[in-house]
Amino acid sequence: MFGILPLPPPMEIDIKDRIAALCAKVIAAPDRSEEFVCAMEELNSALSEHAENLRSQIANLRQKGFPHSSDRGER
Repeated sequence: MFGILPLPPPMEIDIKDRIAALCAKVIAAPDRSEEFVCAMEELNSALSEHAENLRSQIANLRQKGFPHSSDRGER
């Protein structure tokens, strides 16, 4: 049977690469196994972290005067 390599600590790899690796881990894990459940929890956490980072980036851009996506000016 194939062994799944452990992921590096979260801060050592890009969040998108971490999410991709966790998706692969979820797919490779047997259904309803402890490995599957743990990988899903890690994936959920990584996705939440990524979403929060994106929200922060958007908030920073808005503070700098970038328009909202609903603000469509005539050109």
